[in-house]
Amino acid sequence: MRYPIVVGTDLTESSDDALIQAEARATRDEVPLTVVHAMSPLLWSGTNDADHVERLRELIERQFTALTGRRQNEYEVLVERGLAHAVLARLAVAQQALLVVGSHMHHGIGHALLRDVTERVVERARGPVLVTRPGSTSDRILVAVDQPFSTSAALDAAIDEARSSDSKLTAIHAIDTGFVQTLAVDLLNGGAYADRPLGLHSRVVEARQALRAELRRRHIDADVYVVEGDARSLVPQLAARIDAELVVVGTAHRPGSTPPITTAILRHAPCSVLVVDEGAALASATSSLQTGAE
Repeated sequence: MRYPIVVGTDLTESSDDALIQAEARATRDEVPLTVVHAMSPLLWSGTNDADHVERLRELIERQFTALTGRRQNEYEVLVERGLAHAVLARLAVAQQALLVVGSHMHHGIGHALLRDVTERVVERARGPVLVTRPGSTSDRILVAVDQPFSTSAALDAAIDEARSSDSKLTAIHAIDTGFVQTLAVDLLNGGAYADRPLGLHSRVVEARQALRAELRRRHIDADVYVVEGDARSLVPQLAARIDAELVVVGTAHRPGSTPPITTAILRHAPCSVLVVDEGAALASATSSLQTGAE
């Protein structure tokens, strides 16, 4: 997954890990790197705005060079006025880039907006977003994958990450029947809250077999977990259990919203999270197929 990289900084320590990881990826993949700072749209400078921008550029260059050692002519710095999530998402779309942000990045106007920049960025982005968090260096990658496995963009991205970084891959697929369905089946079994709802075991076995078959088809060795329960809690728990360095999760993008599973993983994973837009990937694959048919 070799995209140009756009990384956001709010000039605080909350951005440090994002800058470090972005630079490491840019070096590994030999791709262009752009460091972006969004000035608050509510704080108009009483002095010359150009002078203010230049001072910010100097601060960003000092921060980035101190953290990474990269020379100033080896990356680009952009300073724009606007809400951080809007500026970052727009630039990432324009450059067709991987967007990298820290897990606690601030808006630059305090916390008048209740949610973190990261969640708003994921809502707006039309490409992959890496939300960084200091954590393990275990070379273990966990991917949360949903069916159909053969068209999973998250699985594609995780396999590419594992091969690029020579990491061990673990795949998890969670089957959650939901309370109403589970209760109904339990009652049919003859008692409320039976240990195993009727018919669920076969679904787990079939899904495990299908996921293993898909991994074999892609020629990748991975540990496989197919479990009953809610992915919102199971994915972060497994990430902690295997000491994962990165979690990869797909999201079917809907304007103005982030799926609850993605939000929960972003908030509770003990490591960095790579969010892949399954909807954009599916649209791209469909377009390619149509072009080939013509």
